[in-house]
Amino acid sequence: MEIVIVGLGPGGLYASKNALGFNRKCHVTIIEKRNFDQFSPCGLPYVIEGTVKDFEALKYDVPEMSTKLTKLIHHEVVSVDHEKKLVQVVDLATSDMKEIKYDSLILATGASPINLPVPGAKDFVGKGVHFVSDIENTRALLEAAKSSGKKSAVIVGGGATGLEVAIGLKELGLEVAVTKRTPHPFPRNLDPAMGKIIIEHLEKLGIRVLFGKGIDRINGTHKVESVEIAGETIECDVVVMAVGMRGNTKLAEIIGAKTEKGLVLVNNRMETTVKDVYAVGDLVRTYSRIDGTPITMQLATSSYRQGMTAGINAAGGNTFYPGALNTLLVCVGGLEIASTGYSLEMAESLGYDTKAVSTKREIRPHYMPGAKEINLRVIVGAKDGKILGAQAVGEEGAGWRINVFALAIHGNMTLYDLMDAELSYNPPVSQMYDPISQVAEIGLKRLRLGPKECDKVVFPQT
Repeated sequence: MEIVIVGLGPGGLYASKNALGFNRKCHVTIIEKRNFDQFSPCGLPYVIEGTVKDFEALKYDVPEMSTKLTKLIHHEVVSVDHEKKLVQVVDLATSDMKEIKYDSLILATGASPINLPVPGAKDFVGKGVHFVSDIENTRALLEAAKSSGKKSAVIVGGGATGLEVAIGLKELGLEVAVTKRTPHPFPRNLDPAMGKIIIEHLEKLGIRVLFGKGIDRINGTHKVESVEIAGETIECDVVVMAVGMRGNTKLAEIIGAKTEKGLVLVNNRMETTVKDVYAVGDLVRTYSRIDGTPITMQLATSSYRQGMTAGINAAGGNTFYPGALNTLLVCVGGLEIASTGYSLEMAESLGYDTKAVSTKREIRPHYMPGAKEINLRVIVGAKDGKILGAQAVGEEGAGWRINVFALAIHGNMTLYDLMDAELSYNPPVSQMYDPISQVAEIGLKRLRLGPKECDKVVFPQT
């Protein structure tokens, strides 16, 4: 069995591993446009910040297997004949063409950064307008920031990449402003009350926050000189577009796969609407693990899981992807921002009768030095306390607590189940009565759900 994978990101890599692991008689060919194997896009902002020493540290190789795995690095697919099941590939170094036959095709072509259609944005790409999606464009941003004459940057977008880059540029000594049209960050992940905490944190770090005031124009003669935001002109020579990613769907469209909202439509086996063609990662429209609602999740944690599913099925298996919760963790200037499942606004828009329960608690006993607080918010069904989403913001512990909530959603758990959960405790690390248990108790009281009834009295059996 011949399997061709286009793209060597997390989805493509794990598709190859699982195809080869499931079916030892298959052969995998990976085609990648880059002139090196893999890198970690999530690490790019940390090179700007200086936490990661250089871009080379983000790269790593995928070992070839002489009879099982062939890598065609610095190659590009130029056409696909799905009736004959052939891909035509060009060697970008030599311009040589070759044809590769396949039985199954997996598209893991990723996504490209979006440039807003505002005056000046297109004209000044490479002349002050920058993106952070790969090593080349991030290196260009870093060099521009270090040589900035105005020592001023504007970040367009208040998501993970935008805020992480804002911190990095601030560490380099630039004055930084962040703008976005919605009034709070992470509108798909956080409710406004949690977003307000992040805004206050950014302002304490000296970053100017201009949320609810999207960029209107980028000005300059030969390069960026200023931007206009809500009638105000801000002088700068570095603009970072971090407003999201658009799926690279061209190959899927050539083959005839159905797209929806600019993304490739896949089923729970990661199959497209074309037989024997699979798609994974940032170019697909997937569905919620909670209720099957169509959603977009452009995170590495979903890409690799989707790749596992596609790889097994492309090699003759029959497994499924369980759906996404959009479980997110972002670290911004010492603050952990985490979420999973639905926000209150999203849950209500889908017709759920919900309540949001919030608390702010210390993560360690008050007598322990350096005890810090965490803000927790859980979205639950109003009548049964079923967990539909959660959000956590704090200097420590937000990430692992959101992981608990993500597992709770996966297991269809309620606030009662969280109350019953036996969590670890030791004063230097945690509370005896963890904030997770505390928010569950608060939620049950708010929903007026009484203690569980004991329907059977038992003694331990000897």
